[in-house]
Amino acid sequence: MEFEARLKPEHRRDHPELSGYRWYPVVPLWPGLTQRTHNMSGQRLARLKTSQDYTMIRADHLEFRVKGSGETEATG
Repeated sequence: MEFEARLKPEHRRDHPELSGYRWYPVVPLWPGLTQRTHNMSGQRLARLKTSQDYTMIRADHLEFRVKGSGETEATG
């Protein structure tokens, strides 16, 4: 199952390189990884594919949905 994510409105100023209206593909942090990972502070991370590169962002700054779906999934 593939997922997409976009910035939550309250975090748009924290990440000016990303559009708050666009859904980005969520990709594994490295090949073969299928579970979410955490940084050294214990925060969950997601890796997004942008038009030019990849970016790592805290998962609690994002809304998630199944690719091609109109429904969003809450992060917690």
